[in-house]
Amino acid sequence: MGVPIRLGEPAALAVLRPGARVDLLVVPAGGSPDPTLLAPRALVLDVVGAGGAVDGSSALYLALPPEQARRAVGLPEGSRFAVVVRS
Repeated sequence: MGVPIRLGEPAALAVLRPGARVDLLVVPAGGSPDPTLLAPRALVLDVVGAGGAVDGSSALYLALPPEQARRAVGLPEGSRFAVVVRS
């Protein structure tokens, strides 16, 4: 299932390419400042707006299993996503 993810730091999109593997981390709104691993080794399907779009149109599209996809889209507004690039 392809899921669009808006990163808390969109500049990170510049180093990502389709086919890469990333760990998807989340800091829920109003939650602990420590990130939680949401999806290990997620496959990058596409990167949109890596050139630093300022209109909020930049996104990372990840292939996630249904359960992880539901968790990602069901997080409260204000949650912040980050990725760790895997080798």
